[in-house]
Amino acid sequence: MTHTNPGRGRDDNDKRTKESEWPTWTAEKMAVAKVLAQKHFELEDGLAQVFRVTGTAAVEAVPGEPIKLLEVNENTVPCGVMPLHFGPAPASGITYPSIIVDVTPDEFRRILAKELKLPDGWENWEELPKPLETTGAA
Repeated sequence: MTHTNPGRGRDDNDKRTKESEWPTWTAEKMAVAKVLAQKHFELEDGLAQVFRVTGTAAVEAVPGEPIKLLEVNENTVPCGVMPLHFGPAPASGITYPSIIVDVTPDEFRRILAKELKLPDGWENWEELPKPLETTGAA
């Protein structure tokens, strides 16, 4: 599921390009974002949804631009939109810096209702799938 940040509108002069038109290294960045989201799903109880957030193509084309994740977590403490910055962790397969915003389900509803705003430049987001749980059954 892809969303446009409800706090930011698009107009006819919007020059953003589709992610498929971005430089090829962004596919690698998306793969790393999926790995990061999967690790978070595995480690964090109560994590309901994870969204990869992107800005304009010009911003995302900067090689050092962090992976941005919006995480909806039932077990987090409500504190509004508070971005947490992390450096790369190459030993864990995370080769890009990241910014994580962890919100409660109610705060997420408030983001959708335009009552809480995401950081500037957080234009669009796409839900990253929750990994399938293995049950051990054949």
